[in-house]
Amino acid sequence: MLNKFFSKPLELQVGEQSLKFSSVGDFDFAVSGRIAVPSKKITDMVKFTPEQLQKEARTIKEIEKKFVAILSKSIEDTNSINRAIRELDPLIFSQDHSWRDIISSLNSGDEEFNPFRRVALVKYMQYLSARQEIIKDLYSEKKKMLNEPIVKPGGETEQGEFRETLMLENTIFEPVADDKKGPSDFDRMPKGEAVTVTLKPGAEMVVLLSKHKCSVVAKDGIQFIDQTGKSYTLGKGRNIIGRDTISTVILDPSLRDISRLHLVIENIDDSSLQLTDLSSHGSFMPIKYLEHHSSW
Repeated sequence: MLNKFFSKPLELQVGEQSLKFSSVGDFDFAVSGRIAVPSKKITDMVKFTPEQLQKEARTIKEIEKKFVAILSKSIEDTNSINRAIRELDPLIFSQDHSWRDIISSLNSGDEEFNPFRRVALVKYMQYLSARQEIIKDLYSEKKKMLNEPIVKPGGETEQGEFRETLMLENTIFEPVADDKKGPSDFDRMPKGEAVTVTLKPGAEMVVLLSKHKCSVVAKDGIQFIDQTGKSYTLGKGRNIIGRDTISTVILDPSLRDISRLHLVIENIDDSSLQLTDLSSHGSFMPIKYLEHHSSW
């Protein structure tokens, strides 16, 4: 749990500062302030060409895939995250908010600090998500500008051209629902953070995977009902929902706004569940389940 205290405090050397955290909750609070994109980074990205934005989007996507795989495995084997992060090239972490220093400092600790590593990885993924949103907005604006009519000498107009070679494929910027927040009584699940839910027998909870309405039902164990109404029985332990063939529930591969590993549902005892969103375009659930959710 986030309020767990450790006999040995976590000490991080971030630049010239030495920071100490006695609990995961303290650390979570501190790094939560590092997920926003710095204004200088935004200013730099505004100057990017569409090709540069495309390259940036691809790079983030590849890094995100690595992190999703690490987090997914850590749900089953909590100690795996120690070795997995150590094997990552430190240079894939940004210097923004001293993230690279934070990760490097975490690698100097032992397995007792695995909960801190998981928090750091999740928060860094949320920072990457913030960068992705800005890239999408900038790309959209540049696309509009390049498609605007060009006024030629003499008053004639010529349609601007946005070449297909500059278009981002759906695998980078997939279509999302018009309302990013979903219905008014739903909210986006925090990326990478486990949300604990207890369902009474027979109860049904609607979950939106991007814009697709699915549900989880506590009947004859735990059932997952996909966007077509098809029902799947979830086994005890970890269940993965997504487009990848390794998923427990494999969704239609043509749904490009569904990630390959979109949602993890940990079936604890056919009534208590932990849901973890690992997707690019979000999972949404009723606000009442998110108000006091337990993480980690």
